[in-house]
Amino acid sequence: MGLVVINTGYLKTKSGIMKIIEIVCVACALGLLRVSSPFCGQTTDSHFLGVGVLVAAMMVTPLLLISYMMGKMQIQNTYLEIAFSALFSLLLLAAGVDALRAVGNVYRDNYNKECFAMGIVSIAACLAYLLDTVFCVRLYRINN
Repeated sequence: MGLVVINTGYLKTKSGIMKIIEIVCVACALGLLRVSSPFCGQTTDSHFLGVGVLVAAMMVTPLLLISYMMGKMQIQNTYLEIAFSALFSLLLLAAGVDALRAVGNVYRDNYNKECFAMGIVSIAACLAYLLDTVFCVRLYRINN
């Protein structure tokens, strides 16, 4: 068995910085969604969309970051990361817009503020994933 070498230099790359920003934004949005009203959205379905997208992003992005830090850079030679980043960008935009649309319909003021904050942070995460998608496409074209 060999030693596990952790490539901390990856954290200084554009992609590494974007992964950290994505994880922070998604963790903040997930925390805000947790403390907001049961329906930080118009319906139960929109709430499930928000929870599902945030939990999926919270699982996939750290796994990609850990994989890259362990030296598994061959993932960047496939469409996998491009697909994940683009998909999370679109879904986080949908969840954020839905939360912002619901702000006037939630009855308590504290929940209004939390839904508004969750919507803004989700859209910020959407922009981070969108920028990461651009970086991934450029890196894919260089490698292939």
